[in-house]
Amino acid sequence: MISRRMSTATTSSATSWLRRAMVVAAVSAAWLTVWLVAPPVSAHAAYVSSSPEFAEVLDESPSEISIRFSQELFRREGANALWVEPTRGDDTPQYPLRVEIKNADRHVMRGTLDFELRPGRYIVSWRNLSAEDGDEDRGQFPFYVGIKPDESEVGYDRELAAALLIAYPDDEAAVDESEPSTSAPTVVRVEDDQSDAQVSTGGIIFLLVGLLAALVLLAALLRGSSRFEVRDQL
Repeated sequence: MISRRMSTATTSSATSWLRRAMVVAAVSAAWLTVWLVAPPVSAHAAYVSSSPEFAEVLDESPSEISIRFSQELFRREGANALWVEPTRGDDTPQYPLRVEIKNADRHVMRGTLDFELRPGRYIVSWRNLSAEDGDEDRGQFPFYVGIKPDESEVGYDRELAAALLIAYPDDEAAVDESEPSTSAPTVVRVEDDQSDAQVSTGGIIFLLVGLLAALVLLAALLRGSSRFEVRDQL
């Protein structure tokens, strides 16, 4: 009688252990699936808009330059920088600006111009540090004072727009739906190397192998559990 009780207790303990193991295996497989399939989170505080606007032609020198980013910025001394430089003429010095980021809206970086810009094309460059993911980003955008861009400058500006993943201003004009679209193709941000594609393919293979292994393990555990239950009934 005692042996029978001990056998029943042992069987019940083994069955309980198997059930816990099956739950752990199922949860692990689910986490593996989410980790491999979930899309990557966008990093960096990317350019959203600015004042002056991208490639805007101004009648006179601006008193302030501001940029809105997709993420909040980290307010640490030296973490963010903003400067402007002319692109016409032999002398093209960089003018660093005093950066200000207000707590009320930490998506915006501002720089005050304490001097007047002469007519010409200017490039605004920045370096920022995201307060959301801790990543650093850099970028540039052009604007004009008192002149319009020539053909070559428009070409350079289009390259800068593509780097920022935005449309060049002229490409935002409405196009007649009856005519084929001539706007620039959508630009998708990619990493600097080609490792992402390899990681993605490898991840899919690893996912399939992991799921297959989990299914085999679950089948074995279920079979073992059913054997214990049959013995218990006997």
